[in-house]
Amino acid sequence: MRIESFDPRARVTFYVCLTTAVLVVNDWRALVGLALLSGGALIFARVPWERMKRIWLGAVVFIALITALNLLFRSPAEAAQQALRAVAMAAASLTIVLTFDPADLGITFRRMGFPDKFAFALDLTARFVPTLIRDFQITIDAQKARGYELELRDRSLKSILTVGRRFVPLIVPVVVRAVLDAEDRANAMDLRAFGTGPRTWLQTLHLRPRDYALIAASFALLAGGVAARLLLG
Repeated sequence: MRIESFDPRARVTFYVCLTTAVLVVNDWRALVGLALLSGGALIFARVPWERMKRIWLGAVVFIALITALNLLFRSPAEAAQQALRAVAMAAASLTIVLTFDPADLGITFRRMGFPDKFAFALDLTARFVPTLIRDFQITIDAQKARGYELELRDRSLKSILTVGRRFVPLIVPVVVRAVLDAEDRANAMDLRAFGTGPRTWLQTLHLRPRDYALIAASFALLAGGVAARLLLG
């Protein structure tokens, strides 16, 4: 059984409750338990290491930087707590982000009770970023095929700044295309009278017993985090 087999609403509920509990608790024992739970969820997701290796590298650098800054103003114990909290939230976020189908985002939040406009905005946002990255890569490849030089000749500061300046003209057509695509989507939504009444969705979601069990466990986890904050400080 994979994490994708759970209903998206159950997974979102688990993520929200877990991250909220991580933010609420202050006791290091509770934080260690939540960090282990987040790591276990990421292992259960079976995400290939190659897919998240670069993300973890960036997360480790960011956490190390934040920890170093915390050591300047806080005690080592408090800095370690913040680092542990960041690791737990990073693992939980990777679990939901790398296993969630963007096509399910809109219907998930709509079935959770959010308005159509909010759900559709999230759906479009999730689709916008990959589309923008794809268009930027296509533009770069097209310019390289025409002889536009974007490779570093050496690692000197002058060479880096030169390549950086050459990337600026490539951003303009990508931004213009994104604006035109957004206008086309807005016109299409207006033609379909979007926002004038309830909308229907092509996909349907059904909660199963294991989904209800995960949702109940998520709220129990959140209640446990609040209790730990009140009892343990």
